This record gives sequence, structure tokens and C-alpha cells, in this order.
Amino acid sequence: MDDSSLPALSFSLIEARIEAMPEGPSAELTTPRWAAVLNLIGAGGAIVGLLPSVFVHFVEPRPWMAVMALSGLAVMACACAVPFARSLWILLRHMSRNTKSTIEQMDHDRVVFGELTRWLARYPKPVIADHLRFAQHMQATVQAKVGLLVGGLDKVGILPAAFSAAIALQGWLDHSRPPLWLVIAAIFLALLWGIGVLASFARMRVQVFETLLSNAARLQDGDRSPAR
Repeated sequence: MDDSSLPALSFSLIEARIEAMPEGPSAELTTPRWAAVLNLIGAGGAIVGLLPSVFVHFVEPRPWMAVMALSGLAVMACACAVPFARSLWILLRHMSRNTKSTIEQMDHDRVVFGELTRWLARYPKPVIADHLRFAQHMQATVQAKVGLLVGGLDKVGILPAAFSAAIALQGWLDHSRPPLWLVIAAIFLALLWGIGVLASFARMRVQVFETLLSNAARLQDGDRSPAR
């Protein structure tokens, strides 16, 4: 059923509707945006902490290099510790409740997805089809770019940043000069980890758009099959 009184459909409008929906009993299982911001700050701190290990290959060590390295590692540790501790605590608490909270969240999400699907189904079919095609295109594009840039690093969590921090700490605690190639590799790992964090959030949101739009298209066609 088309409704001419509806505002023009856009992904910003869909995002606003999603944000306005209640989160449910296990909303803590959803990673908040501030956690992504802290992870990016942590990646930046790891890179700053590694830069002095590059500088010592070209100039004599200076006291400010030690300050820079330790400051960068401190920023990384503080920024990454909060989201990591939160995720660990939520995971342990969630596992201790067995599957009850998961089932409750699934029931809640089914109702929310149904409301959003019925709202989207009020738009003309060509509009839904156009947005669905673009969402599918963006999903494929994001996956291709993530695979090209970071490969499978987005599946190993915080390990790349931890490896980068270990390289920086080893150099300064042992008062040695790590091989330049190893330091550069550690910097790239921290950088790619930050890119992977951003890409993962973008991919998850586009996937939600694609699911809602495909469900709305099936609803318009009279297919009442459950959401994916």
C-alpha cells in the first residue's frame, strides 16, 4: 500500500527510525558508537607509540622520543581497555544466563523489524526496489574494499593493535632498535585495525538496511515469510 503522505524515503530516514526504536532487554550486546571511537583513538595511540622506533633508525635517540612512545602506548591502553573490558564483561554475563537473554532479544528484534518492515512497505515498490539495489551494491562494495585493504584482520579483534603495542614496548624496555621492517609492519597493522573497525560498523549497518528493504519488498509482493 503506497502512502503519499510519507516523507521522501532516504537511508538517513531509515537510520533515524532505527535509532528511535527501543533497544530491548539485551541491548548491551550491541556495540555502541563510543566504543568504535575509543578503538580508533587506541589505533592512533599505537601508531604514535611506534613512530619513535622509526625515528631512532635515522637520528640519535632523544628523551622526547621516549615520552612520545610511552604517551602513545598509554593512550592506546586506556582507550582500548574500556571497550575491551565492557565486551568481556557482557560476554561473560551473557554466557552465565545461558540463552534466555538471547531469546528475549530475538523476540524483541522480531517485533521491531516487523514494525520497520511494515512502515517501509507503505512506500511505492519502485522506491523500495531502488533503495534495495543500492544497499546491495554498497554491501558488496564495502566487503570488496575491506577484503582489499585488511583481508581477514577484521576477524581477529584487537590482536593487531596488541601486536603493535608489544613491538613498541619491546624496543623501549630493552633499549634496543627493532628492525625497521618490523616497526613499519606494526604501524600498518594498527592502521589496518582502525580501518577494520570503521568498516565493520559500516558493513553491519548496511546489512540491516538490506534486510529491512528486502523484507519490505517481499511483504509488498504478498510473501509473509519471516525475516532473515
